[in-house]
Amino acid sequence: MKRFPPELEDVVIDFCHDDHATLASCGLVCQGWIPTSRYHLFSSISLTAKNAPDFLDILSRSHSIRPLVRDIELRFSGSSLLDLHVVPILALLTQATRLSLRPVRDEVTRTVCTSSLSGALPALRLVHLKFDFKSRFESLQQVIDCACLCPQLESLEVGGSWMKTGDPAARPRLPQTLHTLILTCDLDNFLTWFLALEDRMPTIQHLSLHHIVRREVPTVVRYLQMASPTLKSLCLAFRDGDAPDQLARQLDLTQSTSLLDFQLEGSAAGVLSSLWTLLPQLSLSATEITLTIRSQHQPDMVHTHPWFALDSKLCSAKRLTLVVVEPLTRLPRSDLAEGIVKQLPLTRAQGIVA
Repeated sequence: MKRFPPELEDVVIDFCHDDHATLASCGLVCQGWIPTSRYHLFSSISLTAKNAPDFLDILSRSHSIRPLVRDIELRFSGSSLLDLHVVPILALLTQATRLSLRPVRDEVTRTVCTSSLSGALPALRLVHLKFDFKSRFESLQQVIDCACLCPQLESLEVGGSWMKTGDPAARPRLPQTLHTLILTCDLDNFLTWFLALEDRMPTIQHLSLHHIVRREVPTVVRYLQMASPTLKSLCLAFRDGDAPDQLARQLDLTQSTSLLDFQLEGSAAGVLSSLWTLLPQLSLSATEITLTIRSQHQPDMVHTHPWFALDSKLCSAKRLTLVVVEPLTRLPRSDLAEGIVKQLPLTRAQGIVA
């Protein structure tokens, strides 16, 4: 019986790596592909109340699958699913490096985080921990508890909101391996807590702050004053129209000598005004600038704003990425992006626009 060359088999399997139905079909036709395709089939899994028992049964019958799982998403409601099914599964997947918590009912109780997960998280090699943006916290202490259970944690992504900061019984110490923060949550409480950690706060190199509103600007400025000297990348995404300009007027990035990648997202007016203020500081070190502009239903935004005024200032960057998206769907508007770029002749001549 003729066989495909092994190199061709690898190409087919890698091409279908995220199409589990196709991979399973290939395994039925050619059983020799199963050992290779399973690396993709089980590298990323999503556990729910319905499939958790079945997956636990699979693990009990095939021990070779356990070390293949790297990325786990938990969709749950209340603590019962975690206690009965998920925690036993997590304890078996010791090679997993990424865990995302996605509550079905928009709530994460303190019991779920501390009592249920404390029996499993220390056994994993988690480097990335994510709380879904729908998470609704009773207390910031929940995030602290979970993060402190992951000694190798490098990246923490937190969405949602909470009602209070909590009163830690002990002074928590985050893993010193933590270097990346992605925050789409209520920034006031989170960043205020980080400021209070002082010397116990790990060195953050990559920071993304999303949905920044006007009331959060003072806290964001205070945190960036502390964290900016060690930052290598910084993303600032705004929700309020006047928040970008307010923050830019107060922000000092002259000490950010390691900052190479700067990303800015907001309305056209907000991006334009804040970039005008920040560009002289960014030119000291930043080599890559990414601008994401929300169109806000302004079809004439290309000619309404003086983009040409930024032309000479943007030339100092080695790479400029400009994206215009619809505010709700995030669909790209390449026509508007191209119109803005046409107003930047010097920057285009440098060949740095993507």
